[in-house]
Amino acid sequence: MPEIPVTDDTVLAPVDGAIKPITEVPDDTFAAKILGDGFAVTPATGRIVAPVSGKVTTVAQAKHAVGITTKGGLEVLVHIGVDTVQLGGAPFTMHVKEGDQVSAGDPIVDVDWATVKAAGKPTDVIVVFTNPAIIGDLSITATGAVATGSPIGSVTTK
Repeated sequence: MPEIPVTDDTVLAPVDGAIKPITEVPDDTFAAKILGDGFAVTPATGRIVAPVSGKVTTVAQAKHAVGITTKGGLEVLVHIGVDTVQLGGAPFTMHVKEGDQVSAGDPIVDVDWATVKAAGKPTDVIVVFTNPAIIGDLSITATGAVATGSPIGSVTTK
C-alpha cells in the first residue's frame, strides 16, 4: 500500500445552519459512527457546498449523497438528510458528477427542503470521514450557527 502524504485540510461548513456532533444525528448508523466520525448541520438554506477539496468519487443514484476524496486520500461523505434515498432524487439538483474536481466551498447540490420535510425526513446534512484509519487528527471547533463555506475545523491524515 502506498504511503499517503501528510495533509492538513481545513473543513468548511457545507451549509448555513446549526452545527452539531454526529452522535446527535437521528440515525443509529451515523450516530454510532459506524461509517466514521464527522459532524452534522441542521440546515437553514438549500445550497450544499463541498466541505473539502478533492475528486468527486461518488454521486448516489438517489442524489442524496456525494463522496469526495482529497489529494491526501481522505474519503469524505456528504449525506443530505436521513432516509432521503427513499425520495428517489426528487428534492435534489446536482452540480457535480463523478470524476469532477471540486474546491472546498464549491456548490455540489441544491436541496428543496420543503419536499424533504413533507416526506417526514430529518434534514441533517451529515459529513462523515469514512476511512478513519488514515486520520491523525479530526478537530471540529465550531459551535452553534455556521455559515456556508466558513472554516469549522480541520482534519489531518497520518
